[in-house]
Amino acid sequence: MPRPALLLVDDEPNILLTLRRALEIEDYVVEVAGSGAIALEKLAARRFDGLLLDVKMPEMDGLEVLRRVKEREPALPVIMMSGNATLQIAVEATRMGACDFLEKPLTTDKVLITVRNALKLANLERKAGEERERARTAFAMIGGGPRMKAIFELIGKAAPSTGRVLITGENGTGKELVARAIHEGSKRAREPFVKVNCAAIPEELIESELFGHEKGSFTGATQLRRGKFELAHGGTLFLDEIGDMNPSAQAKVLRVLQEGELERVGGSTTISVDVRVVAATNRQPTPEGTCESHSP
Repeated sequence: MPRPALLLVDDEPNILLTLRRALEIEDYVVEVAGSGAIALEKLAARRFDGLLLDVKMPEMDGLEVLRRVKEREPALPVIMMSGNATLQIAVEATRMGACDFLEKPLTTDKVLITVRNALKLANLERKAGEERERARTAFAMIGGGPRMKAIFELIGKAAPSTGRVLITGENGTGKELVARAIHEGSKRAREPFVKVNCAAIPEELIESELFGHEKGSFTGATQLRRGKFELAHGGTLFLDEIGDMNPSAQAKVLRVLQEGELERVGGSTTISVDVRVVAATNRQPTPEGTCESHSP
């Protein structure tokens, strides 16, 4: 396995020398740069796994270097360093994409721990991105006929909006694929996509599944459990076969949709959730607003 490569950027030669020695002892490949301009040249010439970047430097300061780096390599973990930075500078660096901020004088242990954590987090994010891409590929929709083109057009209109979506169709027609395509095309694509098959969950357990429960709220509730709405916070909740959900649970789902709040079963604390609901059913809505089953 190749050793992680780091770039140190600081206009103080003693700091570069000390940090380089400490990191190389820990088996990192280390290059140094005495200015922002040299750092950008080195970043353009080869790939690095992490960047330690001083804020206060002549000609081009660390924030400008950070801005340019994030334009080229948004996933590169950048650790800022400064001896006299204000809180405002630290907040600005974080907003621009820095993953951590080290105050000078630096200690070897603090630097090593910060670098290790930054690389570990970047690796986890990379793997999560790969998993999302594999999932997107596995559930990709294909087809070039007129009806599929019409479906793709509808998905393209629905996905960027914040509206809730109801997908109707017989069993096996790909309703979940449409739901995932809507999620992937939305601003929530990097957040969770949580699926609930309402037809497969016993009526007495559906509320616990959706809203969670507190420890001891009923027989068998041996520990606190977060529901699907909480797990989908920030993302999309796909309620498959929602037409099979009992009226009591439907009323509670409606409250969550209206208020953006819920209470776990057996609990009294109000929990705020930000969830986009996409639902599906194999029943066809009637003019009266109820649902009737498709005939075979």
